[in-house]
Amino acid sequence: MPKFGIIANPYKKLFREKLPDILKMLRKAGVPVICSRDILDQPPPEFPDLELATDREIPANCDMILSFGGDGTMLRTIQLVGEHQTPVLGVNVGGLGFLTEIPLEEFRKHFRLILNGEYHIEERMILEARINGEKKLLHALNEITIEKGRSTRVIEIKVDINGRYFNDYVADGLIISTPTGSTGYSLSSGGPIVVPSSQCLILNPICPHSLTNRPVIIPDDSHLYLQLFTEYPEMLVSADSQDVREVPTRTELKIQRAAFNAQLVKHPESDYFALLRNKLGWGEDFRNKLRWSHNR
Repeated sequence: MPKFGIIANPYKKLFREKLPDILKMLRKAGVPVICSRDILDQPPPEFPDLELATDREIPANCDMILSFGGDGTMLRTIQLVGEHQTPVLGVNVGGLGFLTEIPLEEFRKHFRLILNGEYHIEERMILEARINGEKKLLHALNEITIEKGRSTRVIEIKVDINGRYFNDYVADGLIISTPTGSTGYSLSSGGPIVVPSSQCLILNPICPHSLTNRPVIIPDDSHLYLQLFTEYPEMLVSADSQDVREVPTRTELKIQRAAFNAQLVKHPESDYFALLRNKLGWGEDFRNKLRWSHNR
């Protein structure tokens, strides 16, 4: 029997209300569970044998993670999983929940399918960034972002791709996005929507000081070398807005695809294009298309 880990946004009131029912359902199904100490600091009286652990300990000690929250919780969970590549099922608790797979109210129905093996794993690209002089790498499911931080002035970002000079961006920042992240910050900055199964990266400047600097799509095996310049004391480098570092001018940064992927648990009938329509209102039109002759 697979062991399930529970990671959640503990500030979601609805999740707190439903947690006893969720634990009862899991116990009735006979599955072992390990729960985050961010959710419970001790086992509740009705579940005295419930195993508790820190968020960082959970990915190595379970077969699948149930991530209850929104997109931020999903991104944080993927950061915690890292190289363990533990599959993650995103359960949306309010908000947009674009990265999550199912709404909380449908969890019971979908969990039965999972126990019956009726699901598939979708691999998603992870980005890896190394800041020169720092040992700890950054990893991102959505994007690595360089931003001007608290300064009101633009920064300069020199970019080489595979050892060849590409461009100097003079802008508020630069987003290096995966296809998964194309519907996140990159989309808000005028970037394209890219189907997650695509093998590419998106370079998207934030408010560039040039009409000719527009989003560029490059192969996923590209190696990026960046040099960052600012007249302010520091700027920001972030991975999915979860791991944020302040760096000084002349910082050097290397970005490439990581050697591992995120493993997202998907419903058998999961449909990315339906997700675009339902979550983003993609293709909505104020016109009544039924009036057109070919629809009569």
